[in-house]
Amino acid sequence: MAYLFALLAGIAGAVAGFFIGIGIGTVLVPILKISSFEGGAGYFVIAIGLLAGLIGLLAGTVLALRFQGGERKPGRILGKTALVLAAIGALIFAGIQIRLATLENFSGGNLTPTLEFEIRLPAGMPVPDRKAVDFEMQAGSQRSGGQFNDAWMRVEENRVVLSGFVQLYTRTSSRILVVTLPGQPKLLFQIGLAATPKVSDDYGKWQIVSFLDDMKQDSQPRKPAANQNFEIRYKVPDWTTP
Repeated sequence: MAYLFALLAGIAGAVAGFFIGIGIGTVLVPILKISSFEGGAGYFVIAIGLLAGLIGLLAGTVLALRFQGGERKPGRILGKTALVLAAIGALIFAGIQIRLATLENFSGGNLTPTLEFEIRLPAGMPVPDRKAVDFEMQAGSQRSGGQFNDAWMRVEENRVVLSGFVQLYTRTSSRILVVTLPGQPKLLFQIGLAATPKVSDDYGKWQIVSFLDDMKQDSQPRKPAANQNFEIRYKVPDWTTP
């Protein structure tokens, strides 16, 4: 119970200290004649607030252990304070991870997952004009274009295989890769990945196209015919480290 009380007191002290520090910083800005150029005054106020919040955190924790926990020896107070601070740090870390997991979009840059895919055409279908092929990822309300790899095409057992990639900007499990080929219905591949995709260095199994869209008035996407065995396989390489 003493640890819980100390943890709560530390958090309360940090919050109170931060706002007190903001007030002090605001008062000091005109006294010290700190310029607001490029946000200098604002950075100063925030810095004072953070410093005061840290002092409040330590003060709240130590006072709670001293008076509520009945600790007298400085060494024991210091050790228990370290444990409480570690617990607070763990709570903050967990909160950040939960928040990141519930964001609609990924953070961007190098921390955006990339779907690498291969599209296998039916046997005997000729190599399409590269400029006439288009990839689009539909993920929730967001649309993003795909690109060919440098080695964009190969032929295996009389079947053309196209190779490309698209970034997964949106955190959703509802993803459809739309592939446009000249002279063919639009190919709609449902991508079976979790909202936060797992890392994989190897391609998964080949999967038949989910639906075909003939793009005719009043027509609906349909299941492929037996000779329309367009297939896809994909992977998501490691994107979790910069």
